Amino acid sequence: MEKKLTNSSLARQNILNNKYALQEIQQMVGLKGVLYEQEYRFTKKQIAVFFEISERTVDNYLEKYQKELTKNGYVVLKGKALIDYKLVHSNTFGNETDFVTKTTVPSVI
Repeated sequence: MEKKLTNSSLARQNILNNKYALQEIQQMVGLKGVLYEQEYRFTKKQIAVFFEISERTVDNYLEKYQKELTKNGYVVLKGKALIDYKLVHSNTFGNETDFVTKTTVPSVI
């Protein structure tokens, strides 16, 4: 079987562990994340907009592949971590449009 990113966890892991590859991919596709705790993070909204899918679809993938995504940096922010992330996000994008008032525990990828 041919190793593709869609069917090979090892192939995906090899890319995710290569910081240079991630920087190049991010630059090539134009996806701008927030550098938070030495890793680029993306909100669910940013992922949905980039892939032109609904946030509900992102939720479905998060549920289906939670173990792999958590292993690769998916986190739910709470408390001080949330406050810190919002500050970094605001400094990067100039506002907090990804966070509505009721969003008290967003997740980032």
